[in-house]
Amino acid sequence: MKSALVIGASRGIGKQVAITLSRNGYSVGVAAKTEVSKESLPGSIHDVVRDITSEGGVAIPIKCNARKSSDIQDAVTTCIKQFGKLDLAVYNAGAILWKPVIETPLSKFDLLHEVNVRGAYTMVQEVLPHFLERNSGRIILVSPPIYSRFFKGKTPYSISKIGMTILTHGLANELKGTGVSISSLWPATAIKAFVTEKLQTPSAVMRTPDVFADAVLKIAEEKSDKYIPKFKIF
Repeated sequence: MKSALVIGASRGIGKQVAITLSRNGYSVGVAAKTEVSKESLPGSIHDVVRDITSEGGVAIPIKCNARKSSDIQDAVTTCIKQFGKLDLAVYNAGAILWKPVIETPLSKFDLLHEVNVRGAYTMVQEVLPHFLERNSGRIILVSPPIYSRFFKGKTPYSISKIGMTILTHGLANELKGTGVSISSLWPATAIKAFVTEKLQTPSAVMRTPDVFADAVLKIAEEKSDKYIPKFKIF
C-alpha cells in the first residue's frame, strides 16, 4: 500500500485530498493544527480520520502547527514509522490575508511567510532524504503560476505563495534523474472551502474540493515526468 502525508488536512481541500488518496489505496497521515471541531472553525484531524476509517481506509491523525518546524518534522517521521515508507507529501497548509502592503502589519507578514513558504520548505527538507534514499517520491505544493495579475491587491500574500512556486521550479531542476519529483498545483477558480465561504465568495464561481483532489491523485500516480515541473491548472 502506498502512503501519503497531507499537511493542512482538517477541512476543505486538504480533507478531500486525504479522502481521495485513501479511496485510491493510500495510507494517509492527516496532519493539521485543529484537533477539536468548533462551530467557528468546523473540522478536525480526528473527524477526517474517522471519515476515512469508516470507509475501510487507513489513516492516522497528526497534530501539526505549520508554524512549528518541529511539528512538521514529527509529522514526516510519524508517517514513515507508521507506514514503513512515504510515497507522497502534500503541503496544503496556508495562511491567507488578501490585503495591500499598507494594510498588512509585519506580524501578519511573518505569519504568511512562516505558514506558507517556510512551512513548505520545512516539509520538503524533511521528506527529501527519505525520497532520495528510495529513488522515489512525489512532493506537491499548493502554489500558483507566476503572473502579474495574481499580485494585485495582495502583495504580501503573493510574496509567500510565489516563494513556494520558486521552490518548485528550482528544486525540480535539482531533482532531475533522481526519481523524486516536485510539482505545484493551483486552481483557476475558487474552491468551496471554509475560507472561501468566510470571504463570501459567490457560489457561482466556486468548484467543489474533489476536482482539486482528483488532480493531486493524477499527479501522484503519473508514471512519467509529464507534470514536472509544469503546473496543473484547472
